[in-house]
Amino acid sequence: MQITRYLRPEVVRLGMINGHLEDIDPEKDPARERERLKEEALNELADLFMNTGQIRNRQKFLHDLVSRERKASTALGGGLAVPHVRSMQPRQFCMVFARSRDGVEFASPDGVPVHIIFGMAAPTYDQRVVNDYLQAYKWIAHCFKEEEWLPAALLQAGDEHEIIAILSGLN
Repeated sequence: MQITRYLRPEVVRLGMINGHLEDIDPEKDPARERERLKEEALNELADLFMNTGQIRNRQKFLHDLVSRERKASTALGGGLAVPHVRSMQPRQFCMVFARSRDGVEFASPDGVPVHIIFGMAAPTYDQRVVNDYLQAYKWIAHCFKEEEWLPAALLQAGDEHEIIAILSGLN
């Protein structure tokens, strides 16, 4: 699968603004603060998903994205997260890419902040997109397992076009 058919420069963000661990308020409950930071990052991703032109209602989509993430973290470890949701809000399968050199809170199983995020959304009512959804997830997991150089290359990329070029060079 070639995921770059879903990625355009306007759905690639190189500097996440929200969700950074240094924004934890030491006066508040650390667990609730981590949850707040994660939701701030998801809110930023919802904005990025809006750039796909495929999301009907941003607030409902954000609610679905947060609800999905509360069930189980989509962080895979090693600085990678793949937040994904099937919802009534996407018109068709869509993807976004975000990067944070500092790392964002995503309740990663290894406790490492997330630096690379691939977001995926698909409509619940269209069974035809399930294959794209599953293939994209499988492709991402495979590439990050097999291509040891990939995380560093994505972190060092200078612009959105370079991110897309790196990803398009993978099989």
